[in-house]
Amino acid sequence: MINIKKFLKDNTDFGYAEFSKKFISTKYTITGVHIPILKKFAKEIEPEYIDLTQTNLTHEEILLYIFCAGTYKTEAEQLEYLQDILLYIDNWCTADSVGVALNKLTTELSYNFLTNLLESNNDFEIRVGLVYLMKHFLKTEKLDEILHRIREIKSNAYYVKMAISWFYAELCVSNSMKAIEEIKNSTDVFIRDKSISKINESYRIPIDIKQEVSKLRIK
Repeated sequence: MINIKKFLKDNTDFGYAEFSKKFISTKYTITGVHIPILKKFAKEIEPEYIDLTQTNLTHEEILLYIFCAGTYKTEAEQLEYLQDILLYIDNWCTADSVGVALNKLTTELSYNFLTNLLESNNDFEIRVGLVYLMKHFLKTEKLDEILHRIREIKSNAYYVKMAISWFYAELCVSNSMKAIEEIKNSTDVFIRDKSISKINESYRIPIDIKQEVSKLRIK
């Protein structure tokens, strides 16, 4: 029988745990197991092996649950597991892992679920929606609707604003005109300036576009 707690204990890197705590703010214990090790182990277990209701749930078990769910081949299964895990996502790392691991959520059903997350009262649910839509729907016919939904987001949370800025920077890679339009029309100084900074840091965006975007920075 697979013992999740024993696996985590056997693969703990205390130095990595302390390093992670500097960048990840979560109410769950960080044990310090490296991501590649978690992803490999996730292929050997099922999400149900992890008791999400336990009092000593760890950050790594939440990641394991997400990575396990990502091994399932159908959209229905992945969407069900996403709904189960959302309550336990409380930091950027687990939120962003959803966008990478659960790559089957591509139909209208999943799209509606993900865009509805943008109206959530939970900031990390909003981030899950933003990151997933960015990674899987950015170059689709849904783009204009997504941009409209982003403009309607009410949250002023740091990690939500960072995700919006990231979205605009990624958009600039494939559609610089739309990205510039969104940044120009944004009334949020943080989002404008952070989007510009991320665009300037990108190696995938031409220098002339960077120069044009930089003119939008609010002095």
